[in-house]
Amino acid sequence: MKVSIICTNYNKGKWIGEAIESFLKQETTFPYEILVVDDASTDESVEIIKEYEKKFPTLITAFYHEKNVGITKTWKSIVKRASGEYIARCDGDDYWTDVHKLQKQVELLENTPDSKWSNTDFDMVDNDGNVIQSNVFENHTIPLAKSFEQMLVYKLMTMSSTWLVEKSLMLEVSEQINDDAADDTFNLQLELFKRTNLATLMQSTTVYRMNIGSDSKPATLEKFKKRFEGLKNTQKDYVVKYPDFEQSTVVNMLLDKDCSSEVEIFKRDLEVTRLSQLTSHLREISDNQNQYIEKLKSEVVQKSEELSQIYQKMNYTQHKLDELQLQLKEIQNSYRWKIPTKIINIFRRKK
Repeated sequence: MKVSIICTNYNKGKWIGEAIESFLKQETTFPYEILVVDDASTDESVEIIKEYEKKFPTLITAFYHEKNVGITKTWKSIVKRASGEYIARCDGDDYWTDVHKLQKQVELLENTPDSKWSNTDFDMVDNDGNVIQSNVFENHTIPLAKSFEQMLVYKLMTMSSTWLVEKSLMLEVSEQINDDAADDTFNLQLELFKRTNLATLMQSTTVYRMNIGSDSKPATLEKFKKRFEGLKNTQKDYVVKYPDFEQSTVVNMLLDKDCSSEVEIFKRDLEVTRLSQLTSHLREISDNQNQYIEKLKSEVVQKSEELSQIYQKMNYTQHKLDELQLQLKEIQNSYRWKIPTKIINIFRRKK
């Protein structure tokens, strides 16, 4: 077996089918297997996975936890069941878009002697699949980590759902992770960078879903603080664990990071000030606008009254006109008017 695809899942029922479909579409010159492990999901995940397992029994092997044990324990246990020379990882809410992803990465590693670990560029989508960013690394939307020091200081990413790693190396680094790690991929990347170079295929092959509520995208401030406290502790642990890192490089990175943070804070302060001034200005406009509206309302009432008076005058005038027309008609029809009319008509005929 050349490649073992490992997909971890917990309550990703809305997307797990899309992930599995993307694995099945891979076109390779070598055999691969698909291992799916569900960590006691409470949604429809299990039913969906079982359907695929039944439909593709020679390709898909699924494992189901009775109790939720967390992503780190789940990963450490499933990686031992892989039979391939390489391990490809993809989370249950992500999926692959390039049908030649595995083929390209295997060829990349086999032609890069100093690397046992590869990744690729990727796109980002929201929960509904709408593209947020394309070619994230190429466009520098998120910086690509290239060293242990960068990963340690900046907590960057290499996008785990794009990984292809030699199995022996993945087994080795997975055993180095504590079961209570705040983010298993952060630890894995630090361990991998200490052992091999990263070979990057700068082509987008994968979609990363910005799923609010996931481990990497906490939905509440409390969960956010807990996650980053955990990452901070991991950073401290690795400073002690690998004291041979480039300390001067790390110090320079920290200084750059501190400077960037100060600049960013200043930018936000300026923005807060601008918004505060804008709010004040809008409030003034709003107050003046309210006064102007009241003035217009008063004018409307006044004009309505004037118009009403005009209508009354028009009605009165029309009434008088009607009376005059009636009187005129009566005169025309009167006897006194008929005689002069006859005389006039006689003179007209004589002419």
